[in-house]
Amino acid sequence: MITSTTTLVPDSPAAAYDAYRQAASAVFLAGAQGLKYRKEHYELVVDLSKAGLSYIEDEGDEIVIGAMTPLWQLKISSVIQKLAGGAVSRAISDIADKDVQRYGTLGGVISGKGAFSVLLPIFLSLHVDVLLQDKGRMSLEDYLQCPPMGELVTGISIAREEVYTAYKAYRRLPSDEPYLVGAASLRDDSWRIVVGGRPGAAAIAWSASDELTEKGMAVKENVAHLASEELDFGNFGTCSEAERRSLTIEMVRGLIKAASKGYSRHIAN
Repeated sequence: MITSTTTLVPDSPAAAYDAYRQAASAVFLAGAQGLKYRKEHYELVVDLSKAGLSYIEDEGDEIVIGAMTPLWQLKISSVIQKLAGGAVSRAISDIADKDVQRYGTLGGVISGKGAFSVLLPIFLSLHVDVLLQDKGRMSLEDYLQCPPMGELVTGISIAREEVYTAYKAYRRLPSDEPYLVGAASLRDDSWRIVVGGRPGAAAIAWSASDELTEKGMAVKENVAHLASEELDFGNFGTCSEAERRSLTIEMVRGLIKAASKGYSRHIAN
């Protein structure tokens, strides 16, 4: 676990970010799931527990979620359960580590940019902006590709739309970290296909998504192969690059089918 000379518990995101920027070395404490295995010392730990960042707000055209909102609260929220066919809530339920469900936070998921995160592909399959203190907002796709900016993630906004997302995570055992993850979303006639665990942060397979959007389900087999070809994959853990590419074809094929059926049911209700 990390250590610090001083711990500050500010009452607002602005105060938290100001203290962070002025310290010689500082880290945000936001659920501690990403810090418990690190052995580092900082001049300042900025504890965000009292900064007013735990909320889920339905603002009509978008849903805004604070960075300190715990995953368990997302899982049981009626607003989130209806989002994208309930994909976010189901994915959190699939997290085997109950401590992560209980103590993990939305901000930890976003700022952690976890290579094997199940939630990031789902969020990328939607229209999501990351909200940054004093720096405005940027798309989740751009944020995941940016180097560290010394930023404070205050939350995310999710555009309200008629969309259904199917997701998949491959694990050796139910308690293991996934070695390949993915999501596919359908809204109107527009598709978005996402693959994570390549290893690397989740990425949108834009060529595959555009091909499916333009030509429809008749080309789903070609699209599955295209997704495996356009993204980078690597050897990591017990899964090789070749295995990940091959498995991506199977995964995307299944995700397209599941998202198509799910969307039909979703708009019928």
